[in-house]
Amino acid sequence: MEITRIRAGTRAPADIDAILPEILAFDLEINRAAGLEEDFDPIPDEVRHSLTSTSEYRTSVIWLGRIDGAVVAKGVAELRLDSDTDTAEVWTGVHPDHRRRGLGAALLTVMENDLRAKGRSALSSYCEIPQSVRNADLRGAHLAAETGAGSLPVALPEVSFLSSRCYGLAQIERCSVAPTAAAAELDLGTDADDYVIETWRGPVPEHRQEHIALLKRRLSTDVPGAAKFGGEESWDGERVRALDAEKKAKGESMATALALLGGEPAGYTQVGHSTDRPTVGWQGGTLVLREHRGHRLGARLKVANHRSLAANSAVERIYTWNAVENRWMLAINDQAGFATWAWVGLWTKSLR
Repeated sequence: MEITRIRAGTRAPADIDAILPEILAFDLEINRAAGLEEDFDPIPDEVRHSLTSTSEYRTSVIWLGRIDGAVVAKGVAELRLDSDTDTAEVWTGVHPDHRRRGLGAALLTVMENDLRAKGRSALSSYCEIPQSVRNADLRGAHLAAETGAGSLPVALPEVSFLSSRCYGLAQIERCSVAPTAAAAELDLGTDADDYVIETWRGPVPEHRQEHIALLKRRLSTDVPGAAKFGGEESWDGERVRALDAEKKAKGESMATALALLGGEPAGYTQVGHSTDRPTVGWQGGTLVLREHRGHRLGARLKVANHRSLAANSAVERIYTWNAVENRWMLAINDQAGFATWAWVGLWTKSLR
C-alpha cells in the first residue's frame, strides 16, 4: 500500500480538485458500511475546506493509502496549534472491500509514527455506531467505558480495531435526533427570574463575541470527561470571529441562543447547518455555567434556539451528542423530543 500525506493548505487548487471525488466516494463507502444514513454523507464544501484551510488555532493532516492507484484507506488527524500541542484526534478507515488484510493497522502505525515525530503523544479517536447496529449484538461480549457508563459490543469492527491498537474506551456519547418542531413547540411554563435569552443566526454580533469566547473556553473544561481529551482551550473575540469566517467559507450557518443575567453570560447553545443540506442541523456546543445551573437554562436555551430555527430556516431535524454520564443534559434532550440514533465511542492512547 502506497501512503501519501496531505497537510491542509499545502496543495494547489488543481490537485485538490483531482483528489476530491476520490475522497468523497471513499467517505460515502465508509458511511454505508457503518450503517450511517444520508444525513451523514460527506458534504463536498466541507471536505474541500478540510483539505485547503488551516488557521493559527487548528490544522489537519490526511493520509491516503492506495493500491493500484485506488484509495483503499484513509486517516485523518485534527491538530490544535494554540494549546495542547501534544494532542491529536485521529480517525482511520478502510474500504469495505479491503478489510481484514492489515491495511488499517499499517496506516495507523504510519500516522502514529508521524505524529510522535511531531511531538504529538496524547491521541484520541472515535467510532460512531448506529443504534440498530449496536442492538443487533446485545447478547455478545461488551467493553465498558472507563467512566463506568455505557458499553459497546466487542465484536464490532470499529471496537475490535481500536482495542487491538491499544486505544482505551474512555467515554461513550449518545447521539440523538429530534424534529426541530418538537422542541420549538415545547411549553416550559413561565420562568419567574431575571435571565434573558437572545437568539441570532449567522456570525456572533460584535458585542457578544467575548461572551461566546468565555463560554467556549469553559466548555472545554466543564463538560463531563473534558480532562481526558485535552486541557482548557484559549478563546477570545478574535478566535470567535475567525471561527465564524471559517464556517462561512465552508457554507455552514449557525443558530445561537445566549442566556444573560445582568448583561453577563450564563449559558449558550448553537446549531449548525449546511447550505448543501439545509434540512439537517448539527448541535454545536451547549453549556450552562456551573454557577447558573438549576434554572432549566439548558432546556430554555434549546427551546429558544429550535424556535428560531423553525421560524427562520429549513432545518427539519437536529442531531446532538452527549456523554452517557451527563444525565441532566440527556434529560433535557429527552424533554425536547430527542430519541437515540447512535452511540459514539471516544478512545484515548498515549504514545509516551
